[in-house]
Amino acid sequence: MLRGFGIFSASTWVSLTKFAIVFIVAMNLARLDRLTGLAAGLALAALVLVWLATRLGFLPIGGDNAEWRRLIRRHEQALTKRYRQLVRVNAYGAEEFDKWHEELVRFRDSTKLALDEKAVPRFDALATRMVAKWAAVTPDARIPDAMEEITPQDYEHLCADLLRKAGWEAEVTGQSGDQGVDILARRDDLTVALQCKLYFGNPVGNKAVQEAHAAAGFADADYAVVVSNRDFTNAAEQLARKLGVLLVHHSELPDLEAMLRPAR
Repeated sequence: MLRGFGIFSASTWVSLTKFAIVFIVAMNLARLDRLTGLAAGLALAALVLVWLATRLGFLPIGGDNAEWRRLIRRHEQALTKRYRQLVRVNAYGAEEFDKWHEELVRFRDSTKLALDEKAVPRFDALATRMVAKWAAVTPDARIPDAMEEITPQDYEHLCADLLRKAGWEAEVTGQSGDQGVDILARRDDLTVALQCKLYFGNPVGNKAVQEAHAAAGFADADYAVVVSNRDFTNAAEQLARKLGVLLVHHSELPDLEAMLRPAR
């Protein structure tokens, strides 16, 4: 019978059952020989209120949701970026969360959040709900997982469109002699050379960073940027910091000027 209530997790049922037992014991201690219809109604209402409060994070049961929420909010920007990079839409239109769940393990380790085995699924579910809402506030164009549905050239034009909507003059070079410049973007006194990497497998590596750095020099651009639908290897991130190359997810392109200006 309980299977019909899929919105309740197993741990929630355990917590609510304990609450019901405490309620009944309390009624007996109050010298009531049996639950009246009114008392039964009150018990049911109390159970529902406890469940709602727990789901909303006001009354955590079996985990400190308030503390978890504060921790997740503290890293909102980084988590949202990683969510957009790692949660992909496969060829059948379904979202895949495997890489995201691996990232949450890394997040818990990095923030030294110690959880017991039973608390991990609750934390991961809470983090996924919160970050998914943040990622949806500024929807990004999700790239299909099937290569036949989009080409690298399509991806370059998608990125250029995102830049134009943000106020940039963006030109897709599309020339064999561009030395690795896929998009040349200008805004006020800024000139940026972008290399676009549409990946459906491993993260983007060092080669893209080296090519973007060389391309910016060839185009006399102020900045070199590698934009991708995927994440980047640790080695690529280290090299990018050394060479001054900016690594971004395409959903971050509307904020490109703000990301570059502080460095000037």
